[in-house]
Amino acid sequence: MGFFSRMFGRKSPGKGRWSAAHAARLESPGILLLLTGSAPLDAPAVCRALAAIEPLKIPPTFSSRLADEPAAPPGNVFYGRFEFDSHVIDVVGLDVPVPQAVLDRTVEASAWTGEGRQAMLQHKAHCVLIHQGGGSNPLEKHLALFKLAFALGGDRLAGVLHESAWTCAPAQVVREFGSQEMLKACRDQIPPIVFTGFIKFHDEGRIWFATKGHHLFGAPDFVMEGTADDKPSDVLDLFMNIFLYVMGSDRELQPGHTMQIAEEIFLRFGEMEPTHPHHETLGGPGRTLTITRITKEDINRNKDSA
Repeated sequence: MGFFSRMFGRKSPGKGRWSAAHAARLESPGILLLLTGSAPLDAPAVCRALAAIEPLKIPPTFSSRLADEPAAPPGNVFYGRFEFDSHVIDVVGLDVPVPQAVLDRTVEASAWTGEGRQAMLQHKAHCVLIHQGGGSNPLEKHLALFKLAFALGGDRLAGVLHESAWTCAPAQVVREFGSQEMLKACRDQIPPIVFTGFIKFHDEGRIWFATKGHHLFGAPDFVMEGTADDKPSDVLDLFMNIFLYVMGSDRELQPGHTMQIAEEIFLRFGEMEPTHPHHETLGGPGRTLTITRITKEDINRNKDSA
């Protein structure tokens, strides 16, 4: 779990546990598995690989969703459903790359560099994985998707796109989900850097930072106007810490709430109005809260703190 060792050592105001307060209607998560090449589906081998990752209460099975459709039809295109434990995941395998517009929104907008990025951009085929049912915990749904991506990808794994969260993960990250150590670490503290996105947006001299994909966990997305002195990594840390606080708390952030992080960071939350000039780009499908930096005196005057 070398890639994530520094991330799981972060100090955060919340444990990142799943709270019933976030069990509102959630979008079914889905990912796009990128492959270096196509090949007929070997469903038994995928099921064996899934079962080997960690103990399961219900062993993996695969079935075609179409009564007259073979498990691996000609052309290396397949339709099917994997089930394990309580998870039901529909899969469509396609012998073509994903559209360029999807790559622009995920890989091209990401901070990934090097061979991992190039492998995702140069993939030759892909699979669509949609979680269709099994429990109410969105973290476990994401873990199930990434475990299946690891098992399906095998030696052809090029990476994963999470279009709803405007993010991606190269092959070396996805392969970590074949490790019990990685899964335990995720359950101890959700890794928002993997499952949610972060963007920097410029507008004629103004800079905006925004999260993407928090709605998949029943949490609000965040938007903050930045300055030229802001380091994106510092803003990302700030957003992740707030996300972990929300996921570990039974309270919901509301407009007017204030928050102190560490000793010197004081924040106020507001509602992102539909009239915001970049609402379509910066706003999320669910609630989006604005974040404004304030002083210690401002937070003391506000009684409604998170």
